[in-house]
Amino acid sequence: MNAMKRREFIGLSSCAALAGACGCASFAGKNARMEVKGIRIGVQMWSVNDLWKKNPADALRRLKAMGYDGVQSFGFLAMDHDELERMLGDNGLEIVDMPFYMKTVAPDSFSRFLEFCQRFRIGFVFEPWADYPTAAEWRRHADELMAVAERFRPYGIRVGYHNHQHELRRHYEGVTPLEFIAESGLAMELDVGHVKLAGDSPVHWLERLKGRVPSIHAKPGGGCSVGGSGDANDWNAIFAAASAAGTKWAIVECETRRNTYADVEASARFLRHMA
Repeated sequence: MNAMKRREFIGLSSCAALAGACGCASFAGKNARMEVKGIRIGVQMWSVNDLWKKNPADALRRLKAMGYDGVQSFGFLAMDHDELERMLGDNGLEIVDMPFYMKTVAPDSFSRFLEFCQRFRIGFVFEPWADYPTAAEWRRHADELMAVAERFRPYGIRVGYHNHQHELRRHYEGVTPLEFIAESGLAMELDVGHVKLAGDSPVHWLERLKGRVPSIHAKPGGGCSVGGSGDANDWNAIFAAASAAGTKWAIVECETRRNTYADVEASARFLRHMA
């Protein structure tokens, strides 16, 4: 190796070492993937809600540099779709799944939402929140969601539900609302952090819902970041169960502090070390 090539080699090696030491994914380029047990990693924009809406382009650039491949937010629907598409493309990001509210899929707004999903190649949509005081109302709502699923079925889009803690903490004659959702046959975006914080087992629910969990919310089971101080989740077991269940994406959501990038950055660093 001549002197010039040796200097070039040393320089490149130093950059690679620096990237590894910093955990900086941006060295890998915008087309790089971060995966854990074959599951790709995205981030819910709610995690940095106080920041990203002020400067979406900067937020997407930062999140990609941390290593995230996908982003998720109901707020994308209200943006200029041409501009959103450009920003995503510039950063090698894609939208992962899409929340909806019942008014979003009502007859007068369904076509707009469907057009958005088709444009951004979204194959799974989910209701992010519901709450009812009786078992009968939960069962009725599960039937309503199944009717929504039938409307999306011809377009190859699955419909599901996203849990919080009350679906496991509430009991109606010994049955939880999450049981009603599970019995309906709906898909789920299982929020494993909320399952853990409600005192239940994320692994149990992933095994029970096998084939019906296109994505999980990788929320800390305590603390501020995935794998950080106070997080009681067993991430190795969760990712193993999710992989066996056919899950394709894990969406990081750190909602304790939504005015900092520190928590999603710490989460990405932890997950890169798992990869």
